[in-house]
Amino acid sequence: MNSDMIELTVSKNELGLFEANATLTLPPITISCQKADRDDLEYQIRSDFRELVEEIVQKQIKDEF
Repeated sequence: MNSDMIELTVSKNELGLFEANATLTLPPITISCQKADRDDLEYQIRSDFRELVEEIVQKQIKDEF
């Protein structure tokens, strides 16, 4: 499967297991957040990016599975 953001190949290996190779190419993504505590801000930034990437990947590979 090829789309604008993800290149995905799924095959069976010599053990009969499904094997996936995927390359995700993202455009620049900007987030903004505010927290009173610096440690909370770090956590929020990581969480926001994690959520965005997860949503992008789910949408991109949805048709394959």
